[in-house]
Amino acid sequence: MGDPLRETMDGTLGHFWMNFGDVYNLDKAADGYVQLAEDDLFHIGTLRTRQYNNEFSASRQRLALPDTIYAMTNVTRSIFFDVAGISQSNVMGERASTQTVRTRGVIVDVPLAALKDDRFLSVELEIPQVTRWAGLTSIHEEIVPPSGDRGKQYKAETVEVDPLELEIRRGFTLKLDSTWHVDGPDDRRMVNAPLVVGTTSRTPRKWHDHLVPLLAVQDLVNLAHEGFVPAEQASVEFKIKDDGSSRSSATLWNSRLMALPRQGGISSPKSMTEVPLFYLGHIGGVKGLRNWIRLDHQHGRATGPITNTYRYGRAGIEVHLIELAVGMEYWTNVHRKQGRAWAQPRRLRKKTYEPLPMSIGRHVGPAFADFVGDLDKWSKLFWDAYTSLKHAPSYEYDPRDIEVLGDSGQLLLLGELLNRVAGNRTPMKAITSSHRTQHLKQRIQKLVATI
Repeated sequence: MGDPLRETMDGTLGHFWMNFGDVYNLDKAADGYVQLAEDDLFHIGTLRTRQYNNEFSASRQRLALPDTIYAMTNVTRSIFFDVAGISQSNVMGERASTQTVRTRGVIVDVPLAALKDDRFLSVELEIPQVTRWAGLTSIHEEIVPPSGDRGKQYKAETVEVDPLELEIRRGFTLKLDSTWHVDGPDDRRMVNAPLVVGTTSRTPRKWHDHLVPLLAVQDLVNLAHEGFVPAEQASVEFKIKDDGSSRSSATLWNSRLMALPRQGGISSPKSMTEVPLFYLGHIGGVKGLRNWIRLDHQHGRATGPITNTYRYGRAGIEVHLIELAVGMEYWTNVHRKQGRAWAQPRRLRKKTYEPLPMSIGRHVGPAFADFVGDLDKWSKLFWDAYTSLKHAPSYEYDPRDIEVLGDSGQLLLLGELLNRVAGNRTPMKAITSSHRTQHLKQRIQKLVATI
């Protein structure tokens, strides 16, 4: 038996429906072809010549974006979701009119005839090589020295780990666990023990409700490893009719989670064996993870400037610094309106206040001030660069200075947000003392010392 997901990616013919109630009604099906294109989107091309001829005299309206596409192909039964766009080619004469829907995700091996609801009950995905980051290592290794006639031995065994489970909101939970697979030929066996991240809802929910917290967890993994860490496998559970049939879970693929973004020069981490910038334990474990998911959902304008680096890349060193400064402004203003004392600017003299980053720099604790060498000077450098890039057309600067200011600003904003989810200042201490940031520390202190 072949691989339905791989065969769907390679391209297959099928019948497609936009309404769940129409599935298997061939009179309402659009016939066409689907394939995963180079842009990591599924392109579902269907014929619509008859439909176009019927619509010819009608007024044209903007194309409605479907929420989901249901398919019966010559490979499997599928649901395509996370729609990225739709286009039509309407042609008169001796050529066919077509419609193309582009989606980021697909689920294959879906029991369409048995579904009570096309929404998801649970989603589970595997992220390789990050169980140590999560504190869920499930492989124990041992080198046994030679003894007598017995040569040196290598032993590896799986061990049970206690999963981490948290309630994101009422009736909706997220779980971190570990699993293992053994693959390869007899003389080259490979043991894989990836991190399992899953969401479960008491009642079926839209795909978006499940993917958003999974993306937030992946963002945290990306930040810790300084690169895009793709998920490898994923499955979905639906609410189905109890007909006595045994079924395996449907397989999910989504480019947001599983495909290295092609734009912006985004890359995978240089090494997955290198010590990460921080561990899940640094932010308080499962409680910190729950807080991060909520923070990312509620304050995307603060988290976006740091998480988007590993999803969409940097538009340029100047834009990156501006985005970080805007994120700091947003975060400070939110807390200023809440009456938080730390967010209130200090007046230096009449009508003159300290640069905005000073308040965040103090709030994260002394670790960042020690990192940059002089918080007052760094804040002035960073904020002067920001305002000059925005308002001074004749502003002259060394791009290397803008880059190091932006990178140090990202470190400050990251530390502030991680401190928030942890409820203490441990994360800022961890990332400023990490071996990954020591070169940046030398560069920023050298720059600060020039003023």
